[in-house]
Amino acid sequence: MEQLEMLWAYQQEDMKADRIALNIRRSPTRQKLEKSRDFIMEQQKLFKQIEEQVAVMADRMDIIRDALPRYEEQLNALTQRAEQDPPADLEAVQALLAEVTRCRETISNYESEMRRIVKDSSEHVNRQRSIRHNAASVKQEFDALKLTYDKELKEQKSQLEAQRAVAQKAAEGIDPKLMEEYNTIKKHITPPMARLMGNQCGGCNTAQPSALLNKIKSGTEVIECETCGRMIIP
Repeated sequence: MEQLEMLWAYQQEDMKADRIALNIRRSPTRQKLEKSRDFIMEQQKLFKQIEEQVAVMADRMDIIRDALPRYEEQLNALTQRAEQDPPADLEAVQALLAEVTRCRETISNYESEMRRIVKDSSEHVNRQRSIRHNAASVKQEFDALKLTYDKELKEQKSQLEAQRAVAQKAAEGIDPKLMEEYNTIKKHITPPMARLMGNQCGGCNTAQPSALLNKIKSGTEVIECETCGRMIIP
């Protein structure tokens, strides 16, 4: 019984330390900081994606610039051929017109694509400018929050270390095997110990079998709740 009561006292201090650790993780300043960090990282990723898209468009523009003169030369050659050596029959005329039409359509499509690329590139550059501005603004907020959080965290860590020391002191004299069982249960459910409330587990409010009640009340051995797995003590 004494060992279980010592473990119960340890749990009270251990849970206080866990609450401080939880408050550190749930700190509003920390959450704002993480949100700002995630936004900056997202903007950096988006900036890089746009940069890659602009590079692809630039490569495509180079291809079109190289191709346009060839099709224009081909169109001029077709025009000169028609003037110097007019088609002899309708079929030849139709074939020549089809070639001319293909050249003109290709040139027109390339020119339309170039205009679209120029427009898209301009929009992408504007988006990059906006991203840089927004990211820079959030980075300033992030830096200010970081200073506040570092100061807050230093104080909270000091409190946590002090409470962990209190819990460690309370653990002195407890059977290592009992402590090991406590820590094993704690990995699955917190707190790992509960009082017997009437005939129920104080952790999950489940009524305990009558065969176990006397064992729990005697406090001579560790009894775990069949429902939640906590150690139940009287």
